[in-house]
Amino acid sequence: MQKKQLLFSAMILAGMISFPAFGQTNVHVLDVGQGLSVLIESDGHYMLYDGGDSHKSSYVVSYLQNEQVSSLDYMVASHYDSDHLNGVVGALNAFPVKQVWGPSYETDTKVYQSFCSAAEEKGLSVVQPSVGSKYSLGDAVIQVLAPSGDDYTDVNNYSIAIRVEDGDTSFLITGDAVADSEAEMIASGLELDSDVYVMGHHGSGTSTSWDLLQAAVPEYAVLSCGTGNSYGHPHIESMEKLQAMDIPLFRTDKQGTIVASTDGSSITWNVEPCNDYSPGDPNDVPAQPQSSNQPSGNTSASETLSVVYWTPGGKSYHSRRSCSTLSRSKTVNSGSLNDALNAGKSDPCNVCIKQ
Repeated sequence: MQKKQLLFSAMILAGMISFPAFGQTNVHVLDVGQGLSVLIESDGHYMLYDGGDSHKSSYVVSYLQNEQVSSLDYMVASHYDSDHLNGVVGALNAFPVKQVWGPSYETDTKVYQSFCSAAEEKGLSVVQPSVGSKYSLGDAVIQVLAPSGDDYTDVNNYSIAIRVEDGDTSFLITGDAVADSEAEMIASGLELDSDVYVMGHHGSGTSTSWDLLQAAVPEYAVLSCGTGNSYGHPHIESMEKLQAMDIPLFRTDKQGTIVASTDGSSITWNVEPCNDYSPGDPNDVPAQPQSSNQPSGNTSASETLSVVYWTPGGKSYHSRRSCSTLSRSKTVNSGSLNDALNAGKSDPCNVCIKQ
């Protein structure tokens, strides 16, 4: 992925915000508290991906009206958890919709029944798009990445995951997909490389695997979660991975609605990244890596970190992704100290130790 020039707007916008609809693609990650709702608009065409929970349903409808949305090309229920689906039902009742997407599993919840009824009343079938299929949305192209399976134990893996591409810029949105689905996305061979990653499952430690991050190599991450939520989202495991990879972070719980706009070559934002990698639960502490193969002698600072880095041809592991010796390498792997030791990287980098 070529490094894009990502520009920040000079002004901080308060309340609801409007961007020109034509000639660019805008991705709005709405502040719906502990939930997810993403409005994608391009050249006067619109997709709503999830709608947050019931207490934010009217907000989502009002936001779309403020953005001058008159109809939706696509309405996507990534999966049927209430914190994603309730606002979809509200928007489905409020706007004309051309297509409704949803995964193929069923549930007996009231909100799911309301969703099915609302679609039926509009004469629409709920369709699960096939993995790999592409759909146009104005200047943007939407490719479906998941779900590949049909028999998951964790229903979060049924989440419809998409990649939004406009020119040289791209966005990865995975809903609540967790480890199994992430692994299937990687194994599919579909393009995952993306400039912006809307974090899976509100920053839960069950999502945002190392493998997914290394496949997507995002330049920015956006997190949607609620202040003081009972799940402790985001979890420290996910935050440490972003911080270790020097990925700037936007958070709806800290900054409100996040909007990225692209003309196909560069991305602008309505706010600067907060880079607040603190977990939702202040008592969330990562497990330290343990290895019976650790080198003898004094334990260095790098050996107490939960994330280290190494190159395929090198002999050392690094405690800092920004180490000057890594800048010369095209491929940089990352993982636990035990992973590095198993890869034969037994020596701590002397440059990292001095930094």
